Amino acid sequence: MNIRTLKLFACIAFAGLPSLVPAHVSDETQTAAGLRVDLGIVPAETLRGRPEEDAVRQMHGGLPSGKSMYHVMVAIFDTRTGQRVTNAQVRARVEEVGLTSEEKALQPMQVANAVTYGNFFRMAGSGTFRITVQIRLPDTTSTTELRFEHRHP
Repeated sequence: MNIRTLKLFACIAFAGLPSLVPAHVSDETQTAAGLRVDLGIVPAETLRGRPEEDAVRQMHGGLPSGKSMYHVMVAIFDTRTGQRVTNAQVRARVEEVGLTSEEKALQPMQVANAVTYGNFFRMAGSGTFRITVQIRLPDTTSTTELRFEHRHP
């Protein structure tokens, strides 16, 4: 699955929300150490219109309250085989450059029956955000680190 497919899944997940303005879905792709990582960032507010029992509203302990919350997601693939990596330990640090930062585990979740990793982060402000993703595969002691930069539209 490539980033276009991830974006499609994000759009499907938010379909049927006529009262909401379409969400901007940010994406980027990087490769390192035999892994391709597709990053997606979606405003959490786009999830608020979904039914309370919807699985999307329940992930990561439920929707966070407050403004400027975003769902940061990564899909990870083995560059040699093209297969999705489904058993990694993943962490992300989101920081507005020169200001605040927050680090969390990205939890595995199902998006259209495929494993993706994500969590909610506060991303207030209009500056540049640096998202550092750390991936540890099973049976390895090394960690792969990738850095992305993001600006809200």
